[in-house]
Amino acid sequence: MLVETAALAPASDAGTVPDAVVSDGGLLLAGDAERVGRYVEASTAAATRRAYEADWRAWTAWCSGRGEQPLPADPAVLAAYLTSLADEGLSVSTVTRRLSGIARGHRDAGLPSPSEHEGVRRVLRGIRRTAAADGIRPAKARAVDTATVRALVEELDAATLAGLRDRALILVGFALGLRASDLVWLDAADLTAAATGGGLDMRIRHSKTDQEGAGETLALALGVREATCPVRAADAWVAAAGLTGGPLLRAVSKGTQPTVGAGRMATSSVARILTRAAVRAGVPTTALSSHSLRRGYATSAYAAGVSEREIARTGRWRSVTVMRGYDSSSRWADPASGRLGL
Repeated sequence: MLVETAALAPASDAGTVPDAVVSDGGLLLAGDAERVGRYVEASTAAATRRAYEADWRAWTAWCSGRGEQPLPADPAVLAAYLTSLADEGLSVSTVTRRLSGIARGHRDAGLPSPSEHEGVRRVLRGIRRTAAADGIRPAKARAVDTATVRALVEELDAATLAGLRDRALILVGFALGLRASDLVWLDAADLTAAATGGGLDMRIRHSKTDQEGAGETLALALGVREATCPVRAADAWVAAAGLTGGPLLRAVSKGTQPTVGAGRMATSSVARILTRAAVRAGVPTTALSSHSLRRGYATSAYAAGVSEREIARTGRWRSVTVMRGYDSSSRWADPASGRLGL
């Protein structure tokens, strides 16, 4: 039995389902509708759902301020909305994502997506071309190298809970090229002693590129220096925090007797921790973000002679082309232009 998308809640009401869902065979009972709704919601990653909901709220607020109807959207009104976003200085990627959120809201309500309207598509193309002509490119995080990472963690206070947590976060994130979302979704149970080598097997259960949640286990090897070894840093944090299960990275309260929180750390906390460590170590913070660890992993691995296959496997890049975009040094490792005999 197929459930019509018109019966599903729009993006602004994500997570709710009506008492009955219309189908090609009549009406489903409320209990059936609730179960169907749970699986429909689970079909999209939580982070993606939150982004769609935020985009929908921004769209409806803009329409409300102008007396316009957000659903169904008038293509001309939507084109004006995209124009206003671009004129405000929002990046092309943000404008495109806002449009995706609006399109998702319409599809969930069983309505045609206004993003397919030719006028809307032409406005979006114009925004992209204008940004390109103005020399605007997506901002890239600065890659941090091994020496910088060492400086970041060596200035952290290993005698405090917050210092131990921050050391583990930075070293593990860099060693495995993890995204901020990968880090915060780690559980203590995801770290297990490896059968050989003295390292850790680290289970990545949630990932941006693993929407089905299949998961993957990565090898976290012992470091060459005890002071900056990611395995020792992770073990030290787990032991000091007394973790036996639940989230690996958690908030630590301030005060003379700090305590470890029970909940999962927010994704935004990763960038704050990295910036705070940089300020403490005297490392420039320009273009520094949580993605600096991932970019730095790729660049440093290339420089160390790690094969592209292994870099991509650990970083979980599906495309070698995308992976190479994270590194700025490999193009000079053995440039073809130097082998042409000119």
